[in-house]
Amino acid sequence: MAIDYLPVINTHFTLFGGHQETVPADWQWPAEEHPAFELMYILKGRQRTITETGELVLQAGEFTVIPIETRHTNYALDHRPMTYFCMHFNLDDPALRYLLIREYAGRIITPADAIYPALRTQAEHLMAMIGPDYNLADQLDLQVSVIDVIMTLVKDLKVAGKFKPHAADVDQFMLCHQLASDLKAQLDYQIYHAAEPQQPSVAKIVAARNISQSYALKLFQKYYHESPQQYLIALKLATAKELLRQPKARINAVSAKLAYTSPSHFTREFKKHFGQTPREYMRQEKTE
Repeated sequence: MAIDYLPVINTHFTLFGGHQETVPADWQWPAEEHPAFELMYILKGRQRTITETGELVLQAGEFTVIPIETRHTNYALDHRPMTYFCMHFNLDDPALRYLLIREYAGRIITPADAIYPALRTQAEHLMAMIGPDYNLADQLDLQVSVIDVIMTLVKDLKVAGKFKPHAADVDQFMLCHQLASDLKAQLDYQIYHAAEPQQPSVAKIVAARNISQSYALKLFQKYYHESPQQYLIALKLATAKELLRQPKARINAVSAKLAYTSPSHFTREFKKHFGQTPREYMRQEKTE
């Protein structure tokens, strides 16, 4: 007689904390990336989030999930205070990480989405638990609540028929993700530490992973829909926006930090990518 059994499951998640905060009208957070997913929920006001892959404007009541190791900068908009809740979590299952990164990067979850009511209820439950001390029962409740959030995101993928990743896809995506992280690390060094900034070498970074240039190109086109060089350019220009927002920012200095051959070259590439010149962007930021 055949007997069915529940599976043996040996996986875990980590909650890296979370908080609710009201920030002033001129608030901005420097570019950063986390070894975890970040769930952001805007309660009041509006937030601009600039990542290496694009720009989001979150209205009050909306969510986004910022993937692992995705560089991002957050700003309050509208010249008024903003209130938000954020939570950082990670999973040790590479397939789940792959699915969450693939499907939620650059996505805003609004009241029109089917998962919104559950996600909002779960976020409000987590916010209600914020306090100075946590006993064992509180910690267990937090664990269950975070699992509920993850399950809400996962069930959304199952309903959409996007929950069956192939092992090869997961391995390839993680390799592509590592290459992207290497490019970010090299760019950071050139901008913030090198005495004379130089263009990061895509060829050297790819070779260090012991793969061919053609295979790296295939991976980036499959998962990022652009070449490694195009990804690097987008990353540089996302960083340019952050630098241009700094007090007393100068276009010539930003161009030099990003290792452009000239300010005019930087201006052309910035306008091609964003549809406005660096000067126009700086003017716009002062009026928003």
